[in-house]
Amino acid sequence: MTQFKLDLSKLFELQVLLIEADPDLLHLFKQMLLNLGIKKIETARQIDDLMARETPVNADIVFLDYAVDTQMTGGEIVDWLVLHGILPNRTRLVLMAQQNERAQYAIEYPYHQISYLERPFNKVTLDQELKQQVMLGPFLRPLLTLAGLGRYADALKLLLHTQSQPLPPGLEPVLQRLRVQLLLDLHKFDAVIPLLKAPIAEQQGWALWALYRVRYERGDLSACQTFLQDGSEELARYAQRRELWQIYLALQERDYPTALQVANKIPAAGMSCNLVRLVHLVYFLAGDVERAQEFIERKRRLAVRGELYVQLSIAQTRAAIWRLQHSAAEQQAECQNQVEALLQQVRQDKAAVEFSVSVTLLDVHLRQFTQGADSALQLLQDQLRQTDWAKQPVSVLCHAALVYSSLKQQQTAFDLLFYADNQLQQMLDNCHRVFSGCLHQHAFDLVFASAADKTLAYQQIASRYLQQQELLSAAKALRRACRYDPQNPALRQQLYTLMQQLGIQRFRGVNLPQEQKTSG
Repeated sequence: MTQFKLDLSKLFELQVLLIEADPDLLHLFKQMLLNLGIKKIETARQIDDLMARETPVNADIVFLDYAVDTQMTGGEIVDWLVLHGILPNRTRLVLMAQQNERAQYAIEYPYHQISYLERPFNKVTLDQELKQQVMLGPFLRPLLTLAGLGRYADALKLLLHTQSQPLPPGLEPVLQRLRVQLLLDLHKFDAVIPLLKAPIAEQQGWALWALYRVRYERGDLSACQTFLQDGSEELARYAQRRELWQIYLALQERDYPTALQVANKIPAAGMSCNLVRLVHLVYFLAGDVERAQEFIERKRRLAVRGELYVQLSIAQTRAAIWRLQHSAAEQQAECQNQVEALLQQVRQDKAAVEFSVSVTLLDVHLRQFTQGADSALQLLQDQLRQTDWAKQPVSVLCHAALVYSSLKQQQTAFDLLFYADNQLQQMLDNCHRVFSGCLHQHAFDLVFASAADKTLAYQQIASRYLQQQELLSAAKALRRACRYDPQNPALRQQLYTLMQQLGIQRFRGVNLPQEQKTSG
């Protein structure tokens, strides 16, 4: 233990970023840190300054007030910072919240160090949090760096070596959880199950969700559905994650009534932006257009301004354009005025510059209706010719795919959906990935309507992944192709070959035949 005590001398070298909306609490918190020997302290009262950064946070620990922004939840702030690379996984994030559990179960980033301080807290609790960083940081930092680079196999080797060494108190359970996550991302499910027995017996939420992922990847969807409907106290804490997964599985089957049932049960208050957009989409898919419009308009007005307002306004404008395209002749003038007014409102918001591609896509949608496809295509080519589509977010890529498809540019639409699928494969296993998967599935179903078209598209996606030596992503695409053409022996054999190469005997409901195992 001597070496660990000596490491505490590094406590005074820690760089701390403190984000607190209340000026009195900010001053009090800073004094606590100074009294504990922390000298390198940066403070902020608004999240805007942090979100405006173009480089990662240069701090060992970030203390974030969960309610620092009235327009975004603490979970949405973390999502934004992580997705934009501003908060690296080497930086420890401590969320300060009045209700610890609500904050704790709303955020899901497996390779980020996220812990929680329930208000009110004292100097002793704060001191413990700082010492945790000093004690555990040297062990976790190299592991998390490798994981953040997607080098899961290397991270696992280092983790196993670390576990064989003398460890400070509290590190072993953290390493065990990381070990499970790395094995999941390496698709080594047989090695995961024994590690989950003890934490599942203790009803630890992270372990229950790890088992859920094993079942999903193996194709045991009935067990997944049973899990999502479990009313136990532990799983009740993960309400948003369960709702997202239920909607995602329903959309996979194009079971819109079931998706609507789930959406109707979600409390209207406290919805994240992603959940608002998804519920709005479900209302539309289920045919309840009027309710979809009323819902998004109410949420948009509550947002008032800023990034959330623009995102919801874009969603509402897309819905208004759909209504314009499907309205009776006598209603078209009114619908067109509504679309133009919404577009004007979006452009007037300062945050609109971040969504310039989406705004242009809306202009193209409207131009297609008012001036025809040729004029719309010309606008698209003029405005977005230099766009690096591979770097656009999944939601924009899906929107663009629908626009290009409506203009009979199917190859470009396919390329955009491939870029979106590629991003999905690289995302961490969390709620944002599930949300993006819902958008992608919806766009894919619209661009490729028939089972034959879907089969061919997934074959082409698999072929592209094989060219890039992305075997697992290719296997996922082939599994979907098999789903739409289950009697095609050539497709099934291609999938078997990939499963052999990957060392996977059971994949998304497909079992490797005995003769294939033997020959492998």
